[in-house]
Amino acid sequence: MDIDLPDDANLPSDFAIDFDASQEGTTQNPDRDRSSDAQSDSQDASAGSIDDSTADAGDPTAATSWEERPDPGSLDDADNDPDSAGSATFAAPPDDSEDLDPGAGLTEESRIKDCKINNEFIALLKAALLSDEHNSLGPEYTARLRNPPEQQLAITDPDVRFSLDILISIGYGAESIYTSIYQSYMRRHPDSQMLSFARAMRALEDLTGIVPLIHHMCPTGCIAYTGLWLNATQCPTCRLSRYDLQRSTRKKKVPRQEFYTIPVGPQLQSLWRTPEGADNMRYRERKTKELVDQLKVNKGSVSLYDDVLCGKEYLNAVKRGDIRPDDMVLMLSIDGAQLYRYKASDCWVYIWLVADHNPEQRYKKHHVLFGGFIPGPNKPKHLESFMFPGLHHVAALQNEGLRIWDAKIDRTFISRPFFLLGLADGPAMALLSGLVGAQGRRGCRVWCKLPGRRKPESRYFPVRLKPIEEDYIVEGCTHPDISFDDPSLICRNPNQEYTSSLRYVMTSPNATQYKIRRLETGICRPSILSGLPRSLGVPSMFSTDIMHLPLLNIPDLLIPLWRGTFECDPEDNHNTWDWICLTGETWKQHGLAVAAATPYLPGSFDRPPRNPEKKINSGYKATEFLQYFYVIGPGVFYEILPKHYWKHFCRLVSAIRILFQKRISIVELQAAQQALIDWVQDFELLYYQRKKSRLHFVRPSVHTVLHLPAEVVRHGPDICRSQYTCEGAIQIMGAEMHSDTLPYANIMQRGVRRAQLNALKAMVPDLVPPKNIHPRGSLPIGDSYVLLRAVDGTSRPVSNSEARALGDYMHQHNGPSADPVMEVTRWARLRLPTGQIARSAWKELLKPTNKIRTSRNVKV
Repeated sequence: MDIDLPDDANLPSDFAIDFDASQEGTTQNPDRDRSSDAQSDSQDASAGSIDDSTADAGDPTAATSWEERPDPGSLDDADNDPDSAGSATFAAPPDDSEDLDPGAGLTEESRIKDCKINNEFIALLKAALLSDEHNSLGPEYTARLRNPPEQQLAITDPDVRFSLDILISIGYGAESIYTSIYQSYMRRHPDSQMLSFARAMRALEDLTGIVPLIHHMCPTGCIAYTGLWLNATQCPTCRLSRYDLQRSTRKKKVPRQEFYTIPVGPQLQSLWRTPEGADNMRYRERKTKELVDQLKVNKGSVSLYDDVLCGKEYLNAVKRGDIRPDDMVLMLSIDGAQLYRYKASDCWVYIWLVADHNPEQRYKKHHVLFGGFIPGPNKPKHLESFMFPGLHHVAALQNEGLRIWDAKIDRTFISRPFFLLGLADGPAMALLSGLVGAQGRRGCRVWCKLPGRRKPESRYFPVRLKPIEEDYIVEGCTHPDISFDDPSLICRNPNQEYTSSLRYVMTSPNATQYKIRRLETGICRPSILSGLPRSLGVPSMFSTDIMHLPLLNIPDLLIPLWRGTFECDPEDNHNTWDWICLTGETWKQHGLAVAAATPYLPGSFDRPPRNPEKKINSGYKATEFLQYFYVIGPGVFYEILPKHYWKHFCRLVSAIRILFQKRISIVELQAAQQALIDWVQDFELLYYQRKKSRLHFVRPSVHTVLHLPAEVVRHGPDICRSQYTCEGAIQIMGAEMHSDTLPYANIMQRGVRRAQLNALKAMVPDLVPPKNIHPRGSLPIGDSYVLLRAVDGTSRPVSNSEARALGDYMHQHNGPSADPVMEVTRWARLRLPTGQIARSAWKELLKPTNKIRTSRNVKV
């Protein structure tokens, strides 16, 4: 790929995938988290403790090349003192990466508690089988998983079919709704065999083969009793008993709290049980073949990025033969949510996304596979133990293979799911990846080599330009300026370098050395995901998140700066902040202008931004910031921000608009990359101004945006792997809750029910009533255009100017000549082939402006 813009995010000029004729046999393919910036945990946390790795976290790094290349500035090339003045690189372990399996777990016995525990979990994953003691699926369902039915599901019992129809028709409503219908129907038809709710749910289990894996947990959220703690009787952290001693008896022990994991295997099998579903699941195979053919023609270049399958990491895995046509490709997304706004009710949820589906289907709620639920209200202290049951299940399927029946061609085959990406927001990514997070010296989310700078007794910030004050002497932070387009900051072989650095950390002889090595490498402990037998490896399996970064973190930086409410160092002075403009009456009028834009934002643009002057601290949503900053922002900030600050802001907007596209060309990526380099460089010059008192202005988000274009090269468009899907799934689940007394149990049960119903709908599509694509009174006019009511009751004559316009249109399109005396029938709306609705001025002008969402700006 010919992108020659050397920069921190490193759009690589060496991206050329060599799919020549000799390779063909190998491929075989025909709402809201701002803590990633604001969090500043103490640097003095006890070494090696479970809580040592808090904060905003690290995704891995840029693209690898096919051939071995020298890596100037890498850990392996550095032998200098990490904290010496003028040093821009780190001390590092000896270069033994050639002898290591990238991303593999290490066999050394570590003296560091966290490293030792995670390594044991990793070893259990690598050896996972459906027959070992950690598989809690049960013999009956395990046997069914290994030998699934090889025919389409037919529900022949009319009473069962009727019961399931009712269950689906009430959606995900409360059990009481179904019970009320059941009782009413039985009164009218006492001889009926309609199933009660409990029997209907058992039938659902039997038909889908999906049952939850139930495990015990510490009620304070310390650990889950899984993996190496499977048989523990008390929490190793808080020493609380595993069982409720008051409710337990000699024969039956009652756990204090439980959590649910939903096995992904039966959900994947259900997607192949109809000819249409099996054809949909072959999208990845078809797309990969198309990309391989394109790479051969274009000398290894991808001209247009429109899916994660276009990413270099995926295509490299295909070339190596790691991913085969019959394998399925999975992405995991995890996020935390507060179920109630004014009540401690945190809950963590993770989902699976199936990359074998077309992007137009992949992110729909009926194709999202729920993976597990971690009840709160406390944050899990050892997230790995809670995720272990779901990951063990996937690892077992990777080791043994998952038997699939393809209904389209009546073929049975073995699929070994491949783990492509682990997605999370900042705090969750720190726990998932095992990196230090944003507060660390090497705290970049994608594990680049940029060393941070800090004030005395403070956290690190990714500042490139050295403060100009002569009295700035902070150990390890006085290195010279670092170029904004320095390619040596990017790891050329990230998995190998990570494994070598991880070994260096894990073999620390004591806690003091562990702290030093953690500071040098940015690694706290091994990631549990490195235990999966088939994956991209760590850190290549991690990436950026375009939802939280530009939509929450950056506005949370710029708005307080412009309002003058941002933290001001005692050595600094607000009076020198020439960018402050959103104050007093200006801020109030600005808020009114933002709210007044609502009628001019089409309904397809999602939620319009509320008045930020009143609502910005009241749960302002990511979609609102998207409209506020990146849609109407250049207009509403014009003549409010000083001109040079406004131009600086517009550079950011131009780049983010490109990166939010579903389809991105090479030329657009180049433009976005250059705009972000200019924005980051000018941010340090305009706001930070090389003053040590303003080091905290350069939050991690200012640096991380530089990686967004390169991540498109590595993993496809950012929007295809954002946290939007997980956030949306959590929002849906929260809306379906019907119990305030037992919220966690309720949301887990609803997650299981949703997984079962989605699987049943996939296997029996006619259970879902067809959509009414032509509403009552509509008129299809061809090419997927449909006229929608309201409509004139009778035709009416047109004016002379209207007649001329219609005549010109007919003439241009070779239509019949327009009648001089023309009459027409007016329609209020037109549905376009894209599904968007265009509305006519005839009806729109009858409404007050503040009651409409103008839909003239539609994409044809």
